[in-house]
Amino acid sequence: MEQATYERMKRFFSPGHIAVVGASTRNQWFSNIVKYADRAGFPGSFYPINPNAEEVAGIRAYPSIRDLPPDTVDFAVVMVKSALVQGVIEELEEKGIRNVLLISSGFAEMGGEGAARQDRLTRFCRENDILLMGPNCLGFINLAANVSTFSGGSVEGELLAGNIAVIGQSGATTEMIATKLLKKSLGISLFATTGNEALLTSEDIMEYLVHDGKTRVITGFMEGFRDISRMKEIALEAAKRQIPIILIKVGRSEKAKQAARSHTGALAGNDSVMEGFFRQYGIVRVDTIEELSETAGIFSRCRLPKGGRLGICTLSGGLCGLYADLCGRYGIELPGLSERTVAALKAVLPEFAQPDNPLDVTGSGFWGGMGEILKILLEDENIDIVAPLSFVPASADDSMPMLFNQTFLPMAAGSPKPVIPLCFREMTEFARKYYHEHGVYFIEHPEDSFKAIAHLIGYAEFQRGFSGR
Repeated sequence: MEQATYERMKRFFSPGHIAVVGASTRNQWFSNIVKYADRAGFPGSFYPINPNAEEVAGIRAYPSIRDLPPDTVDFAVVMVKSALVQGVIEELEEKGIRNVLLISSGFAEMGGEGAARQDRLTRFCRENDILLMGPNCLGFINLAANVSTFSGGSVEGELLAGNIAVIGQSGATTEMIATKLLKKSLGISLFATTGNEALLTSEDIMEYLVHDGKTRVITGFMEGFRDISRMKEIALEAAKRQIPIILIKVGRSEKAKQAARSHTGALAGNDSVMEGFFRQYGIVRVDTIEELSETAGIFSRCRLPKGGRLGICTLSGGLCGLYADLCGRYGIELPGLSERTVAALKAVLPEFAQPDNPLDVTGSGFWGGMGEILKILLEDENIDIVAPLSFVPASADDSMPMLFNQTFLPMAAGSPKPVIPLCFREMTEFARKYYHEHGVYFIEHPEDSFKAIAHLIGYAEFQRGFSGR
């Protein structure tokens, strides 16, 4: 990415003074923008434009774009009827405002006249150096810079800054993804909804994120790509920097393709060709929001393993069987333990315990803690990843889980091999933050988590082949 393009994108996603054209006292859109900006810690100012109100959401309103203070506003949000948008964008250009978020719908997603309207708008923006996001989108939250222009209302959870980026061509679906990540105490660098992508595309944002220095994992909800050859180059650069791209890409069924075309005007493409493209360039494809959030969580907290052999430790023979079946389903190898490991485990476990993989420490064997058991498993040359037993603390006063976990969590965070605690008991909001503070991710829902581990193993294998290119 050229430095000038990168700097332009950086300015776009970190404005200081934002005009909102169409800010109304009769709907929630502007108040949503203000609410999320406040939650994100936005230090800048809003300039709502409404000719019929002195203030909107408690903020002084301006009657027109011309009345904005000179040389102050560096970004505009536009949410007026589609027929009025062209004139508004032209007025913003005259005012020198060339970074624009267009929330309004009624463009290419409608076909016919709407598509023609979008084409005219796109030409004008290109000719006048206007960077436009949208139309038909909800905006963005840039937690790395404490900025939000988000007009939706359904992103829940603490707006925690982190290293996972979220890009979506569907506003509501992307809200669900962001909420899932935040509820798991997985921080977000940039959350962006792109809508019709008249000018600024998902590819543009992914390329920016590959270079931004804040993002370790890129996730997204995609209905279609605008430029496959460019996406290939972005994927290669991401692979070079070991920044995984994890996507839900709809279009496996004909109905999904039709939905994509009617939603944002995107072309879903040939799915079998797309599947091969993803495999070739190291893009991780997932099918559900839950699978995406688990995969992003593991990728964001775990180093890449040197191989794909998993060691599991729990306290139930039944769970050993359940986890073994899941590993078999998703192609995860459960190697036998070395003779040295078996002998070392017999020395620290009850005499009736039978060391194997998965390892059942039994209902008595965990009382000595997990520290020595994890150390033994990590030293086994047959194992590349360890999923040790962990008890979920309900609160800071929940002494037994806290004492048990403290025997191994410090070792887990600094281990050269990935360590992913396998949680026993129901997960709590306190526990999610607790594991986050210890720098580890956790297995909460085995079905999606073992899929995620399989993705981690697959991406590590891709990287080993990629490094040899």
